[in-house]
Parts: sequence; C-alpha cells; structure tokens
Amino acid sequence: MNKLHPAAVKILLGAFLLGIIYLLLITSGSDHDLHEEDGIHIEGHEDHQHVTYRPVVDVESETIVMISAYLPHTQTKITIYDGLLKTGHINSDCTDFRDWAISSFEPVYQEELSEREFRELRNLYSRITPDFRIETLPEDEDYGLTNPDGCLIIQTDNRQYFLQFGRQSTQGFSRYLRVNQEEPVYVISRYFYTELQHLAQRD
Repeated sequence: MNKLHPAAVKILLGAFLLGIIYLLLITSGSDHDLHEEDGIHIEGHEDHQHVTYRPVVDVESETIVMISAYLPHTQTKITIYDGLLKTGHINSDCTDFRDWAISSFEPVYQEELSEREFRELRNLYSRITPDFRIETLPEDEDYGLTNPDGCLIIQTDNRQYFLQFGRQSTQGFSRYLRVNQEEPVYVISRYFYTELQHLAQRD
C-alpha cells in the first residue's frame, strides 16, 4: 500500500480537528441564548442582552371590528366601525370604559375612510409596542392614570381591550399606558395618542 504524502496527512488531520470543533459548537449551543417571558423577547449574549417588547394587546389587525376612543379634555368621542369614522361630544371620563363606551352620541362629523386608511389604523393600534414597562408602581406615582388623558377600546370578534393613556413623560416623547386597568404600566410613543387627537380634530 502506498503511504500518504505528509502534506495530505496534515490536510486530513486538520479536517478531522475542524470536524471535532464543529461538533462541539453545535452540541454546546450557540453563542447566545433566546428565551421568552410574558410580553418580552430576550436575546442574551455573553456580555449584554437585547430586550424586545411585544405589542401590549395580542390581536391581529384584521380581527379588529371597532376602535373607539374618548378624550376628556375636549369631551370628544371617536368611533371607527366598518370603515366609518364618527366623532361627537359627550361628558364623561376615562376612569372606566362602561360609561362612555355605551353612551350614544350625535355625530358632529363623520367620514368614510379609504380602505387603505382603515387598514393602517387597525395596523397601528394592533401594534402598540412599548419602549419600556413598569412592573410595580411607586406608592407616590400614578403616571397620570388615576384621571387619564384619554382612553381607547379595541374590539375584536370575541375580545375587548381597554387602554388608558396617562400623562406625557418628562421629555415629552412618550406616554404612559395601562391595559384593562391592570399593571404593568407601559411607556409608549406619544404618536398613538396624538393620532387620536388628529382624528378628533377632523372636520
């Protein structure tokens, strides 16, 4: 039998060692760890972590049948149902949704939304993704949620979510939000609230 050339032996030995290293890598796992907690996606690396929050309500946009909101400062109620936007005025507050949500009102403005805008609004409010969340409120801080600046109902075929908008953050770029009057409190972009203000101001 012919002997292998020394160079070929080195190549074979190198390939064997690389194979061993590869097997060790795939059996010991990747260089980071993925796991899920309630509402949070965490990707852990050796020296840091990436934290990604899920939307505050777990709905698919196409399942939303109605969006209804109330802004106490202007006493404006907004409803979006079947592509029709209606706004009007009632005297209520956002401490509880039962009072204003079932209140009938005479619309002072109504508009048939385009299919695209109706779809975009449902997409927007199905994807309220927080930047941060506060698990337990300090005793001396309510983040403006005792008397909220606004509230929103997202209605699907079989579920209803009640969202309360607290005060703006100190920097003014965010707002505090609570879902179904329960903790945690979320810090979200102010855009979700200002969009309701823009809808209320249409005429």
